Amino acid sequence: MSRKVKTIIRAAKMRDELSFASFRHGGFTETGDAELTDREIMAQGRHSSPKVLPRYVKRTTKQIATGTKKRRATRTKGGQLSE
Repeated sequence: MSRKVKTIIRAAKMRDELSFASFRHGGFTETGDAELTDREIMAQGRHSSPKVLPRYVKRTTKQIATGTKKRRATRTKGGQLSE
């Protein structure tokens, strides 16, 4: 598989240091940015354990900002303003 991907990368005139893993890691990080649940990410990547997710799904600024907004919305829901 890696040879086929490398052939495609070169044919597309992309950076030679890219690999199948580059796309796999990038794709998993995008699923994190899209706010998929761990189970949904595992299903797409055919993983059977959530232990590997931190290896693939890199933390991004978007994920941090989204998490902060969700946390604040939960804290302030129902008039319980704690900010």
